[in-house]
Amino acid sequence: MAVSDDPPPPTPEGAAGWPEFTEKLRELHAWCGRPKYATLSKNSGLAPSAISNLIGRNPLSRPPEAATLRFVEACLTHGGRSPKTVQDQTRRWHAAWSALANQETSPTPAPRPVRQRQPIGVVVIAVAFGLAGALWGLTRSSAEVPFVNTAAPPGDAVPRCAPTSTTITDARQGQIWSGLYECPNTPGADVYEFPRAGVIVGQLESNPSWFVCWAKGERHQGGNDIWYYTQGDHSAGKRELEAWGYVPGFMLDTDLDPDPGLTRQCGFIEGVRGESSAGAQRVVGRRQ
Repeated sequence: MAVSDDPPPPTPEGAAGWPEFTEKLRELHAWCGRPKYATLSKNSGLAPSAISNLIGRNPLSRPPEAATLRFVEACLTHGGRSPKTVQDQTRRWHAAWSALANQETSPTPAPRPVRQRQPIGVVVIAVAFGLAGALWGLTRSSAEVPFVNTAAPPGDAVPRCAPTSTTITDARQGQIWSGLYECPNTPGADVYEFPRAGVIVGQLESNPSWFVCWAKGERHQGGNDIWYYTQGDHSAGKRELEAWGYVPGFMLDTDLDPDPGLTRQCGFIEGVRGESSAGAQRVVGRRQ
């Protein structure tokens, strides 16, 4: 739906904090005619629930950067603005978002030991040689790959995730989560349908990102089997899941998995698969 040149689209200037910034986003949505979330989803690639996280009844306390810019572009395009105008206006929103992010202060994290993630093959070989005598009888009767946790000892772990008071509706699980956890992560992390390698249902473009809970699943290249449940910034496969899924622990910048600051374990178990018939577990790794 095109709108006239008068009035001009709302701009983010004047937002002193994230609540005011969210109101500016809502004003932009109203300016372009309040299109349905599904309509904006087609233009932006954002899941409808991700749009609700920006301007809905219970928005995130800090809107994700990538999702915000996609939403702004979609609203301006829906409002009939030229590509150049869309680009210029989006830059203004980006500058405002960055200014608010830079205003936020956080304590300097304490020094922490480097978390070494050895290739699974190296770890298995080391364990095999070190325990060959004691485990000879066991290894003769089982071909299972031994589980080796390379995480730092709990006493050395510093919480990297922080609880927030945000409430969000989870269409996949059919419930409302009260309280999320904000954790540092690698931008561009894939979100999987289940806590194992398989269908990618979304991507996380923000850092930090919010997470709901942790679950045990398939072992990944981080040396453990911990996965974190969240919603991606935009959908990939199986759009009916609205980008809800699991991120392997090695994509989060943590000392220990699960992170001591993220205290909620997922109360549901989905798609956890055992070992293959040959007894060897797959290891989930970063996409090349």
